[in-house]
Amino acid sequence: MSNFSIRGRGGRGRGGGGRGGFNNGHGGFSNNNPGMFTMNNGGGNGNPAFGSHGGNFGGQPDGPVQVSMKGWQGGTQDSLYKFLDRKLSTPAQIMDSHIQNDIMYITVPNQAIAQSLLKLSGIRFAGNKLTLQIPKNPVKFGTMECRSSSDIKDKLVALLQTRVDRQGVALDLSNLASDPIIISMGADPLHSGKIYVAILTVASQMFPNIITMNLASNGLHSLKPVADLGFKFPKLRNLSLANNALSNFRELDCLSTKGSTDPLQELVELILDGNPMREQELSRVPDGSTYINQVHERFPTVSMLDMNAVTPVAQPGSASRNGGSNAVAKNKQLPFPTKPSFVENSEIEQLANGFIAGFIGLYDGSRADLGNIYDANAQFSLMVDTTHPSSVSAQNDPRSQKRVELSSYLSISRNMERTLLKLPATRHPMQDAQKFSFEAWQTEVPSSTGSQAAIIVNLHGEFDEPAATNTLSFDRVFVLIPAVPGSPAAMAGWPCAILHDQLTVRRYNGFENWQSGADQATSAAAAAPAAGGGVDQFGGLAGEQLAMAQALQTQTKMNAEWTVKCLTESGWNYQQALATFEQARAQLPPAAFQ
Repeated sequence: MSNFSIRGRGGRGRGGGGRGGFNNGHGGFSNNNPGMFTMNNGGGNGNPAFGSHGGNFGGQPDGPVQVSMKGWQGGTQDSLYKFLDRKLSTPAQIMDSHIQNDIMYITVPNQAIAQSLLKLSGIRFAGNKLTLQIPKNPVKFGTMECRSSSDIKDKLVALLQTRVDRQGVALDLSNLASDPIIISMGADPLHSGKIYVAILTVASQMFPNIITMNLASNGLHSLKPVADLGFKFPKLRNLSLANNALSNFRELDCLSTKGSTDPLQELVELILDGNPMREQELSRVPDGSTYINQVHERFPTVSMLDMNAVTPVAQPGSASRNGGSNAVAKNKQLPFPTKPSFVENSEIEQLANGFIAGFIGLYDGSRADLGNIYDANAQFSLMVDTTHPSSVSAQNDPRSQKRVELSSYLSISRNMERTLLKLPATRHPMQDAQKFSFEAWQTEVPSSTGSQAAIIVNLHGEFDEPAATNTLSFDRVFVLIPAVPGSPAAMAGWPCAILHDQLTVRRYNGFENWQSGADQATSAAAAAPAAGGGVDQFGGLAGEQLAMAQALQTQTKMNAEWTVKCLTESGWNYQQALATFEQARAQLPPAAFQ
């Protein structure tokens, strides 16, 4: 195991076991396989917190008794409970409460306390007269609908606190039906999906950075109750659905690009062991090939299936929220030959190449992570050119003649980060060098201390909008300044930060304008490698993986072997690779660097 390996922490997971792999005997959640889902929390065991209820409360002198109360609405439940305790010689010890219409039903431990409460009938609370009675036929509450919203939320908060790890990134929601808190709520997770909606809503508010979730052993026949997973937890990377009752792969569609506008774009690990659909598919085709295909049709980024490594067909973040995915990672090869362009010197060329590779990779694949690259005082400008392209080539190109709707670029937020996320998903075809050109040179820009060094990078090219099947031309001008030590950009491993980003979008106008005849004859394969490492150093890498490798090597100064090793063990997540590098930097041998 290399220095880049980071294992998950914890002991045995709750209810997630079963056979791992396609036909091997490895327990997916056993102590022998401490994977992403091995969590050890302290909740979910033991007896219900408030004892047993549900019997004939009113008729047992030494058992729980139900008391009804009217006129309590002038204050909160908490203030009411404190008020009653002050008025009684012995605290009421309220075990449970339900609200139905304007009546609150409370349960107290015995008949003596219930009789003491009856003596308070007629007393005023928060300006209203209380009326208390012991129902002859106690009202039984078996569903959450009978509870107050505050009571439900309090119990869900308590539940989640027992089932999340210390870092707040791994949530164990397995075997909910046996959890004492769920039982005390009268919820039925085996037959009702409402409890999952409530749990996920509260969990997303308490722990928005969840990346690992265990939903094993819940008897789920459908995933519709958890269909909002991608919306509520967009960073989710590891999901266990083991030992449920899913009988058809179509049940997965509501979490994927096939049926969700917010699919699990970052998912890299999935456990389906113990579901009928998995077992049936492996019985039909024992080598697992069709099973893997069924999963990759919906989650192309998965690289770990049932605790077995599989080859993903797309990188995390490449799925489109509007349906469809980049099933095979497209080439995004940088640098590219740009003879007509001006680059001041080799050092600026190296920095510009590394910056463009990293920026475009994140802009296409993981746009939310771009926030680290922008300076605290950064500005973003957007210009939309709606005129019809007039070049000769455009007159005969259907992409230029197509009617294109640009309203998504015209109505945008004033907030820069929200604007970037709101702009349509894109795919820049950087594997074709002739479609792009850039210039880069050094200058100075005003600063609080007078002036500071900066680099202008002017990028021209085109991109596709997969959701709208459009191809658009663009120009993008960046003003780059050195990353300040300790800034988000520096902490993420970037040597520079963006001070200004100006994007101009127009209808497709071709790429001949910046090419000479010699350039048109130059192939991308013959392009000179960038300083610090070229294509040959990375063997068979291509497309997005090659762009990531070149950008990471530029930022870390590692050699090709260790660059690829870092990216591989980080699941080809660029930001994770940078973070992993920073963690392991001090332990790396000198041979890891150029």
